[in-house]
Amino acid sequence: MNEYGLTEKGFIVKPYTEIFKEEQLAFQGAFGMDIDLSDDSIEGVYIRNQAMKISQLWELLGGLYAIGDVDDAWGIYLDRLVNFVNVSRLPANATRVYECLWGDEGTLLYKGHVIRLPNGPLFKLNTNTTISRNSLLGFQIEVKTVTVGHTYSLTLSAKIVAYTAVSGDAEQQIQEGLAAAIEVLFPGSYQFLNQGKDGLRVNSKTGVQPFSVDISDTLLDFVMLGGYGIYVCTETGEVSVPSGALTKIVSGVNGLESAVNYATGITGRIVESDTELRLRLSARQKQATANEVAIENAILGVNGVQYCRVYSNRDIIEINGRPPKSYESVVIGGDEQDIAQTIFEKGPAGIQAFGSIVKVVADDGGFDWNIGFSRPTNKYIWVKISCSTNHEEQLSDNWTTEIKDNIVDWSKNNINVATDLIYQKLFRPVYDVKGIGFADIKVAVTDDLVHPGSGAYVSENIEIQEVEIALIDQSRIDITELVG
Repeated sequence: MNEYGLTEKGFIVKPYTEIFKEEQLAFQGAFGMDIDLSDDSIEGVYIRNQAMKISQLWELLGGLYAIGDVDDAWGIYLDRLVNFVNVSRLPANATRVYECLWGDEGTLLYKGHVIRLPNGPLFKLNTNTTISRNSLLGFQIEVKTVTVGHTYSLTLSAKIVAYTAVSGDAEQQIQEGLAAAIEVLFPGSYQFLNQGKDGLRVNSKTGVQPFSVDISDTLLDFVMLGGYGIYVCTETGEVSVPSGALTKIVSGVNGLESAVNYATGITGRIVESDTELRLRLSARQKQATANEVAIENAILGVNGVQYCRVYSNRDIIEINGRPPKSYESVVIGGDEQDIAQTIFEKGPAGIQAFGSIVKVVADDGGFDWNIGFSRPTNKYIWVKISCSTNHEEQLSDNWTTEIKDNIVDWSKNNINVATDLIYQKLFRPVYDVKGIGFADIKVAVTDDLVHPGSGAYVSENIEIQEVEIALIDQSRIDITELVG
């Protein structure tokens, strides 16, 4: 059985050290065992150069093999593979915010109108928008005249809202009556601010779905309307917009008084990474309820969650630290209470939601439940690289920084929770730097940021457990140039 090349375990790249030994033995077989193969001899230099070139060919063959496997392919090569099953990489997109535009009825805002976060990025209106009673997120009305026995009414989302004034009522009591009538018809859908003679302000509690309102009652009138508009961040990526945060108007418009978002913005994202794409591919078309995949997909839908994997123990004994009949959700990102609520809603009855983080979730009956999940434990990776240059190529002045940046960028696309560090894969980002002729890589792992001893570095893979994640940072990469 072949130890390197195509094997039952896939394509195994022959390491430089093995190639170098083979080249030495080949020379000794051809020219005698007494031939001088020291580092200073012509033959020794020639053998090292040959071994380096052959090693690069092996790396190239390994890369060619990898691009045919979804688990190892990267970049455009992974895109081509997933396209065969009608899956494509999610592009970068910008944060979207549903904005309530308070102003006069009929005020026109053109596409591109600008508002911004305080000391933050700009957001532009995605289409021409007119503040109209047919598409609102809020409205403010006033009682023009108080008349006992009169039924004050308005039409909200095609339903009649009415209140009949009684003796002793003033503007505030009539407005309270209308607010109570709205709450009866649309329970939990609206928020109210009763300002007495200044009127009653009503706005959508969720701040997402527009509604319509109309008044035919001559004793009621609009003070102001809160038009519905969608604003998109001018920058792609994860720009978080909490509710009530997007309020600063950059482009003033006559008739526009203020702007506010009653809903948290839909956070944008960077281009889907290779790891994220693989995870989505594996979960593709898996629809179920109360199982691992269903729980994962539900948690991934929580705002801000970047990764989720659910492990279950269906046995009646403890396995891998998990109690009998339990499951553990390992999550990166997202609000802890939102995650716990989602697990409670999606998880199976009678099975323990286990984890290092425990949150209390109340059910509809007011009973509290302890819901657990876990954040991954950090495993800090340390890298030592010894490099020699390829004199046929020009090495840049900041080549060490380029190597470090390449390795960190590679890790972002290839390392995630429970992903083993295959140290040989680090050669690719190293050799991508122009001018590198030879590299020797050793790695170490620690549970904290205390520098490991020199004996901890090995040329071996690092195993990462189910609730762990390998972290690579420029500060933990040491590069030494081999001279001579």
